[in-house]
Amino acid sequence: MESAMTNKLFWPLIAGVIGGFFGNGVLGVIFTSPPIQSVLYDPEIQSQLFIDITPIRNVPVSVAGLVVLSAIHGWLFSILYPSLPGNNWLKKGLFWGLVIWSMYWLFQEWFIYNTLLGEPLILNLLELVILAVGSMVEGIIISFLLVKWRKVVA
Repeated sequence: MESAMTNKLFWPLIAGVIGGFFGNGVLGVIFTSPPIQSVLYDPEIQSQLFIDITPIRNVPVSVAGLVVLSAIHGWLFSILYPSLPGNNWLKKGLFWGLVIWSMYWLFQEWFIYNTLLGEPLILNLLELVILAVGSMVEGIIISFLLVKWRKVVA
């Protein structure tokens, strides 16, 4: 029999890490695809600062940080679960993905990519659509693991 601590802390953190791993994996596949790369790095529409700065970032460290941050997403999901809209794990997971997207990526796109790096709004919007997909994957996986598989929240 699992302890209350394991159910209330360990599994939510693990679900967040797993959800973050797969959500960010989806983002990696999409963002590194040739069609997306050709648009995001087109010097005719992209800011030169973005083109100069983004290739030199440490991607493994960035992704590892995002996956670790996702542990908090799993923990918060377990706490907020009763108040999340939706009558099943999938709807709650989709909503949680929307929360992740709106609380993290929306902020980042505006304050870092648009205002700091000068990325055009149309490219911010493209990235936000892609980031929504990864956020939904993360939210669905967290919800599945905690509601359907481990039955940690109900």
